[in-house]
Amino acid sequence: MENLSRIFRKARGKINTGINEVQNFLNPDDPLLILPYRGYANENRLYLRGRLLENENIFDGKSDSEIRNLLDSIKRFETDEIANAELEIKIAGQTFEVTTDREGYFTLDSLWNAPQKERENAWLEAEITLRPEYEKMENVQTRVLGEVYLPARSADYMIITDVDDTVLQTHVTSLFKLKMLYATFLKDSHERLPMEGVRELFQAFVKGGNGKKENPIFYVSNSPWNLYDLLEEFMDVQNLPKGPILLRDYGIRPSEDFGGHKMNQISRIIETYPDLPAVLLGDTAAEDADFYIELARKYPGRVAAIYIRQTRDTKNARRIARLIEANSDIEVVLMHETAEITQHAIEKGYLPVGIS
Repeated sequence: MENLSRIFRKARGKINTGINEVQNFLNPDDPLLILPYRGYANENRLYLRGRLLENENIFDGKSDSEIRNLLDSIKRFETDEIANAELEIKIAGQTFEVTTDREGYFTLDSLWNAPQKERENAWLEAEITLRPEYEKMENVQTRVLGEVYLPARSADYMIITDVDDTVLQTHVTSLFKLKMLYATFLKDSHERLPMEGVRELFQAFVKGGNGKKENPIFYVSNSPWNLYDLLEEFMDVQNLPKGPILLRDYGIRPSEDFGGHKMNQISRIIETYPDLPAVLLGDTAAEDADFYIELARKYPGRVAAIYIRQTRDTKNARRIARLIEANSDIEVVLMHETAEITQHAIEKGYLPVGIS
């Protein structure tokens, strides 16, 4: 009888917690929030994006509550954007002005003068401020600090990687995508798992062939910007190398179609750093191999290697195997385990001998 009573008390506690979380979701106090995404730059050009939204008070940290995770997931996609707002961005003594679009996004894509002092890998601070008229409003966050990545001059190459099923286990090829939906909506960033060996591999890639470099890494995904905070926290929790995270707009009028997003983003990165060859990583769950091979054709000599992880023996995976075979003049490695990437990268001099 005592056990039954304890079970009922525990169940009642969970129900009350769930009710409180639902009430908080339905009756939010939503101030404005400036959400900057990590940008990047070279000596002459600067690229930084962000968004102005109502702050939905999404929980930050390990929640241990599937109800809370579900409600936070709904909040991420049920956003209230602030259009036509003017913001000022100050970085390295230079000032820029941007305006949010109908989905609340702002984009700074401008010529600039990079700091000339000697430096290693630098995350430059960007001060982002709403124009003065917003300061009179209540519950308005008028100033935040963003980050812009300026690669070290000593870098040998850059790493550009997909995220889903390349870095983060998303189970996109699962039956009816049920595992993917469960992981996306009911698990927080602390519960999500990385792909096998990816942390150690990326840490080694960033250090380069002699183990002393600071090579830049970029995360490019077709996931929506709505998941940015979750992915950023996941990468921090998993101690993955810090780099710009470039996602996609799923708004009413997205700026890029699904197929063109990765091509456009990676093309921009390759053109931004003409002296750095690119190591590209993806998987067989989607069309990464198609995009990467096309990029290798578009930019001859710029793609050092392509690594494609086979997630499952699917129809698409078999198609990709045939595609790779038909383009044997391009350095593409179709692999099942991270150790295969490591071995190939050592042979090519991208990683030091003896690394495991």
